[in-house]
Amino acid sequence: MPIALPPGKKCAVVMSWDFDAMSAFVLRGETTPTLISRGEFGPRVGVPRVLDLCDKYKFKTTFFVPGWTIATYPELSRKIHEKGHEIAHHMWCHENAPDLNYDKELELLEKAMDVIKGVTGKYPVGNRSGGFANSNNTIKLLQDHDFLYDSTQMADDFNVYRCRIGDHGSPSEPWVFGRESSILEIPVAWVIDDWPLYEFNPQPRINPGLHTPSQVFEIWSQEFDYMYDRVPNGVFMITMHPYISGRAHRIMMVEKLIQHMMSRPGVWFCRGEDVARCWKD
Repeated sequence: MPIALPPGKKCAVVMSWDFDAMSAFVLRGETTPTLISRGEFGPRVGVPRVLDLCDKYKFKTTFFVPGWTIATYPELSRKIHEKGHEIAHHMWCHENAPDLNYDKELELLEKAMDVIKGVTGKYPVGNRSGGFANSNNTIKLLQDHDFLYDSTQMADDFNVYRCRIGDHGSPSEPWVFGRESSILEIPVAWVIDDWPLYEFNPQPRINPGLHTPSQVFEIWSQEFDYMYDRVPNGVFMITMHPYISGRAHRIMMVEKLIQHMMSRPGVWFCRGEDVARCWKD
């Protein structure tokens, strides 16, 4: 794959954070005090802990932040940016992109982009759609707005690739793959996302949740070890949420994972934007 990492670097690690705050709860109309407080834990406790951890180990990373969250917490969002971390697009209020028609998705994209620019001074270059769900229009919209990369799709695990536009098919016909776009995909996976592993959900058939940090460390560290040993120029994109992995016992596991990965030579901790700019055609 055409990724050229900096000299001496064997692989890249992006410890990304989806700083949702209460956005997903508000979107669903779940605005009772207790539900709001679950999301509020992120900006109140989780984000400061994450920033302290990044400072301690001296690396920058990417925060995917809904525009609504930035508008609600402008000073904290500005602090994230001022510390050198990337603020990337994460919908307006954590909408599910496939539920939006083209015009509405465009409207909310541009609204969120403007809010991000108000904090960082520039438009975002990275995207992660809410719930890891792009619509059939998302990649084209990102391309039209000069984004560099997406981090929502799952066709690979550790290799960056180009997203396609125009796939189509049906159960009665073979799938037809569309054309490559200019948008790079830094792939994600539910198994390297803290939400399905940790988050409480009263519908266990959908999400059992509440794994122990030691279980999650076993999964994530083995994913990393496989990449490190077997995938040249691999990119390890972890998805976490401040209101989930910002909990005390979980942030301790995140620190343990950082120590584990930093113990291997040639590991580059960086932002999603940094990875995208390593692409060489």
